[in-house]
This record gives sequence, structure tokens and C-alpha cells, in this order.
Amino acid sequence: MKQTLTYWIAFLFYSLVVVGIGFYIWRRDRRRQRSASNQSFWSADKKLSGWSSGLSISASMMSISWSCVYGVQLFYWYGMGAAWLLSIPWLVTMLGFFSFAPLFRKLQVFSQPELLEKCFGRRSRQLLAPALIFVFIVWAGAEIWAAGKNIAPFLGISHKLTISIIAFIVALYTFTGGFEAVVSTDKFQYALVALFITSMAAVGILAAQATGTAPADLFAASAVAPKRSPEMPWFFSPGIALIALTFFAYLPGWLVETDVWIRLQAARSDWEARKGVMVAGFNSLVFVGILPMFIGLSALALYPPLQGEIPARLQDGAVIFNVLMQDFTPPWLSVLLGIGLVAAAMSTVDTCSNVVALSISYDLLEPHLNARWNGARLEALARWVSVGAVGLALLYAWFTESLWDIFYLSSGILTTTVFIPVISAFRRGVAARQVNFSILFGFCGTLLFYYLESRGHLRGVEPAWFAETEIGYILLGFCCSVIGFFAGKVRARE
Repeated sequence: MKQTLTYWIAFLFYSLVVVGIGFYIWRRDRRRQRSASNQSFWSADKKLSGWSSGLSISASMMSISWSCVYGVQLFYWYGMGAAWLLSIPWLVTMLGFFSFAPLFRKLQVFSQPELLEKCFGRRSRQLLAPALIFVFIVWAGAEIWAAGKNIAPFLGISHKLTISIIAFIVALYTFTGGFEAVVSTDKFQYALVALFITSMAAVGILAAQATGTAPADLFAASAVAPKRSPEMPWFFSPGIALIALTFFAYLPGWLVETDVWIRLQAARSDWEARKGVMVAGFNSLVFVGILPMFIGLSALALYPPLQGEIPARLQDGAVIFNVLMQDFTPPWLSVLLGIGLVAAAMSTVDTCSNVVALSISYDLLEPHLNARWNGARLEALARWVSVGAVGLALLYAWFTESLWDIFYLSSGILTTTVFIPVISAFRRGVAARQVNFSILFGFCGTLLFYYLESRGHLRGVEPAWFAETEIGYILLGFCCSVIGFFAGKVRARE
């Protein structure tokens, strides 16, 4: 009981800090008598430094669902070869953003749907925004779900109540501070999450060492990973097919990922944008790659699978952090690490819900209202849509059960629905109909093939190696997007 009370005190103190940041920004702007503006609310006046944008990108990726649950879970499932399924694709993505940042900033637009409107007309903007809304509701909901899964036991309350409280706090500081509050709290949250992941890696390594497993011997734990392909070498343990399809599913979509795009557009110069990518790339190597690997391998040594079956206590590897904290950390450290979990959750929830709100308000509603509403009314709309976006993510989180489908489906839609249209904006001679057809065919085709594949309706059609990956629907969805692109070209000529 005393331990639970301590968790609550720490949780409430942290919540007051992040809410206070939002209120500080709101009061500061009122004191300066800044004119109300939806542009400022969404872009923080495009004055971000490289450190601010880089730490914000880092905090979003160093989340409960990505680094603290899914990344560690992958290393537990496959051993060291799991790096091909998350950390390596993300590092390649960072290299791509570093290369293309000046190109992305050249057209002077803030959102990707706005880019399509500038190049292809308003209908393209209206078609792309719903796809982004879907993707980032899924990501924000996944983060809220993962947070509840790991934090609720420490607070001693139900999962649904936990995620509702987290959503309320995020909604409060994004309502008051807008995008600037998201970036400002991200820097504070980054420090806590970095401390949390580093501490958990040390806890795992020391606990494994206490049982007779030296740090250098942890790599051998890959041999007992429950989902590795036994015929493959350790560095390709997930299998060539899954690795190849993962790169195809992730890389194109991640290279145009909206939350990173927004931070690059909000930077005050091309150099600051690139500096932000370098900061994020370094942090990704450490906190998405190296440290989650040591935590996952430590868990394999401490809680080895029995005849290929993951111990029930780990819940398929989703609560490794929770179990390690319960078994190997003293109460005072457990409380500090628990706050790190909360920070990891909120940093990603606010980022993803900000993209949802941007797509709803900035891309769908505000273009129709700009001529009739003044800046104050548009800013009020932006604030309330931000609250609604968090609410949509919370609603999704109530019905979520697994992170595997969540990450592949949502990242896959970025690849099948967003990649071709955004890249087309930098090519000459592309017709608006091509872009519109690509969006519609890619989005609908991905959802259709996901449904058919997840229900087993394609087993008699797909090759066995293809079906075993369980993500073949992304390749099929991308083919639909390509078909739509060329079908639009034919129609445009008629």
C-alpha cells in the first residue's frame, strides 16, 4: 500500500510538471499579447533549433510501445537478428531524412496534405489526410495501451482507468500549449526516458550476471529465442522473407513519416533540421537499438522459454520491463523508473495525437474556414481538435490487444498510401488523378488484403514463405497503389 502511494505521488508530481509547461506557454503568449493564430499553434512559429527538433523526434521514438515493449519483445523473440525488424530500418530512415531534409523544406509547406494541395489541388489534400488520421490514431492508441499495460500494476488501478488518466493529462497540456508544448515536454521526457532505458539495461545485465551469465555471454542467449528460424544464422534469425518484407513495409513510409516531417518543417533553417536528424539518429542507435537489445537478451537469460513457449508471466514478452522492475529493482528505483515509463508514453501520445489533430483541423477543416473565421476562432478550433484527437486514440486503446499488427499495418499504410503521393510532388508531369487514385487504391487495398490475410482467406493463394511472414498484405497493398497511380495516368490522357 505504501509503495502504491509513493507511485501515485511521483506520478502526480510529474503530471503537474508537464501540465505546468503547457500553462506556462499559454500564459506567456497572453502576456506578450500575441495575436491568436492557428499557424503558431501548429508550427511553434517555425523557430525550432536542431536540438529541440532532434530531442523531440528521439522522445517520440523512445516510447513504451516501440523501445520499451515492442523493441525489447523482438529481441526476446528472435535474438540479436531482431535488429533487422526495427532498429536498422529506423537508422536507415534517419539517414534518408538527413539527405532529403533540404528538399522536403524547399516547397515551404507545413503538412504533407498541404504539399499535395499545392501541387495537385485540394482534393488530394482531402484524400491524404484521412489516411494519416488513421495511422496516427493507431500509433497513439498503441502507446496509450502499452502504457496502461505496464503502469497500471504500479498504480494499483485498472488498465482502462490508467489509460484514461494518461490521455486526460496529454489532452490538457496540448490544449494549452499546442505544438510548442509537445516539443517542450518532449525534451523533458527525453531525459527521463533515456535514464529509464539505460537503468533498465543495467538492471537486466546485472541480474543476469548474478545468475552466472556474464555480459559477454548474453549474446549466446539468442540461441534459445523462441521465434528464431532454426535454419538461419543468428544475424538473420527472423528469416530472410520477414526481414525483406519488413524493410519494404517500413522504409518507404518512414521516409515520409509525418511527425518527423513536421519537426523538420518547424526548424528555423536547413542546417538546424539536419542537426535535429543527427541528434535523433544517435539517440536511435543507443536507445532503440543497443540498449533494448541488452534488455531483451537479459530477459532471455533470466526467463528462458520452456520448450519454445514464452513464460506466461511475460505475457508474450509484452511486460518484460514490468517483470524486471518487480523482481530486481529496489522500491526507490522502481518508483523513478515508473515515472520514466509514464514519460515514454506521454512523449509519443502527444506527438501522434498532434498529427491527428493537424490532419483534422489544419488539413480538412481550416481550409474551408480561413476566409470566414478570424485567428482567435481558428486557434480555438485547433485546441479543441487536439483534445478530440487524444480522445480518439483513447477510444482505440480500449480495444487493442497486440502491437504486432498495429505497427506493421500502420507503417504499411504509410508505405502504400503516403509514399507515392508525397514523392510525386517532387516529380514533373504527374497528374492529380494519378495521386488521388494512388491514395484510394493503396489505402483501400491495404485494408482489404489485411482483412483477407488475417482471416486466412489467402492461404491457398499465397506461397508458404510469403504467408508465414503475416505481412504480405503490405506488398499487395503497395501493388494496388502502383496500379492506381498508372490507372490515373490512363484516365488523365482520355
